[in-house]
Amino acid sequence: MKELSKWQIISFISRGVAMLLGLIQSLFIVRLLTVSEWGLVQLAISIGGALGIYQHLGLASASTREVSAAKDNKEIFKIFITSGVIRYLVTIPIVIGLFFYSDKISTGVYHNPEIELPLKLYAIVLLFQGFQSILNSVIAGTKRFKHLFLYQALIAVVSVALYVPFVFLYRVNGYFYALLGFNIIATLTLAYIAFNPMKKELELPDLKDFKRLFKELFSISIGIYLVKIIYTNWEKLGPNLLGLNLDADIVGYFGFALLYAKKLMNVSDAVTDVNLPVFSDKFVHDMVGFKNTFAENFNKLFVFIVFAGSAAVYWAPEIVRLVVGGDKYDPALPLILPLVFAFVLYSFVNIVKSSVIIPAKLVKEMVLSFIILILGTLVFFYTTKVYLGNLTSMAYGLVFGAFLSFLLLMATSQVRLRFKFITHDHVLLLFEGLAIAYIGVIDNLWIKVLVFIVLTGVFLYGTYIARFINKGDLQSVIKKFSKIRGATI
Repeated sequence: MKELSKWQIISFISRGVAMLLGLIQSLFIVRLLTVSEWGLVQLAISIGGALGIYQHLGLASASTREVSAAKDNKEIFKIFITSGVIRYLVTIPIVIGLFFYSDKISTGVYHNPEIELPLKLYAIVLLFQGFQSILNSVIAGTKRFKHLFLYQALIAVVSVALYVPFVFLYRVNGYFYALLGFNIIATLTLAYIAFNPMKKELELPDLKDFKRLFKELFSISIGIYLVKIIYTNWEKLGPNLLGLNLDADIVGYFGFALLYAKKLMNVSDAVTDVNLPVFSDKFVHDMVGFKNTFAENFNKLFVFIVFAGSAAVYWAPEIVRLVVGGDKYDPALPLILPLVFAFVLYSFVNIVKSSVIIPAKLVKEMVLSFIILILGTLVFFYTTKVYLGNLTSMAYGLVFGAFLSFLLLMATSQVRLRFKFITHDHVLLLFEGLAIAYIGVIDNLWIKVLVFIVLTGVFLYGTYIARFINKGDLQSVIKKFSKIRGATI
């Protein structure tokens, strides 16, 4: 548990640095672009992302499992090559299609010829992105977390250095020039980190190796592939559906609120970097330890994610106006609460999927939960948009879909694995978090600060009563901060 927590904390720090730099980057971009231009960026990213997801094939998670169990470096390289060949059999047709049909997509479908060049650039980006997740799998599977997390922090600096000048010089097109440059640098860097330590032990797979590894990788990757496709389309559902009938300005407001809410995914993504290889091993060799470790770890993650989401909503007006330098995106503020809590719920889905469902190889149940994720959202949107309006209906539809998906994963864990990790304490803390978020409408800053301090105290006391956090945890945190303070003096 201590080793797991250690790497999760380091992962949080690296993701936190990356998120901070991402916010700085977003600050410059939203200030430089008009709302309409930002809407065009979001539309092009949504289209490219919805197509690009089909290249992943679930190979990243499957490769991580196989690399973790590999007997030597030669086997690891064979896994990488096999995964790469499989992926590019899918990637190359997608790239060709998006590149040569970008004019028809931009003009014929979305009636925005301005996104033709961004779509062509995105197609080239997909060529480089294809390698990145598999390279990540090699690094994570060999448990070189230190190198992976250092990379995540430093590559965020590169991102800021590219995006700000390119967007300043070339506006919407500049965003995609920067995206291309970033992905070229990221791919080359990951390749060096992954294979430099084993450069003298690389061996290509023969036909027998390829067939064997193909079978092993696809034993679970096809389910992960479907899940990844569904999730990406769920995430892009708002801009893609709204962009069919609404102005770019409206899509821009929704896209901005979505961007703000998605920052919360850095938490669960940081956790899954560590959890997938660790819990895959524990599930096979120590089922009792697997359940105890996951439950204890999940409780702490639950507290952190709910509080982070609540605080993000509570302070959203102040943060947004500071970031954009005015009230340009005020129409997006009512969308932030539902979208943040949609990603709070999806963060739990993401953690359970990587830590419980994939290690247990419950592929059918995993796919079904993600089908419900997107169907629940669509049903809510189309049945309520007349009453709530397009933007509000889509935002709360994402909440509804995420809730149903998490509910199914909880039931699956309890029925198939006899493993119950959600109690009434989790529900009470979630409602406390929602209360904090809703109270954030207070205008007076000083009153708002005082109320937030009181509400934070109540929330933390609730976590202590529920025994999600104990004195030992607090003492450990204080001790670690004391060490950091001592090292800096």
